[in-house]
Amino acid sequence: MEHLYWDLGPCVGATSVEVELRGVPARVCLMDVEEYQAYLDGEEYEYHGGYWESSPTILDVPYDARWYLVVDGYDGRITATVTKLVD
Repeated sequence: MEHLYWDLGPCVGATSVEVELRGVPARVCLMDVEEYQAYLDGEEYEYHGGYWESSPTILDVPYDARWYLVVDGYDGRITATVTKLVD
């Protein structure tokens, strides 16, 4: 499964993550370790985020944990820049 991802490491709840998309619209998913593993395994998973056609997108970490950010483009090549705003 091709996707862009960032291991954000341990994040405190309310940390904000800014995602700048370039290329095509994409699904931006913020997942904890268990959900990211389910995503990789092709199992059912939950995420915080959604489908965005414009940038920047800002997501807030809902609780203290280790987090991954995944960017899935539906067609074409996509690039993204990710910045943790508050920790």
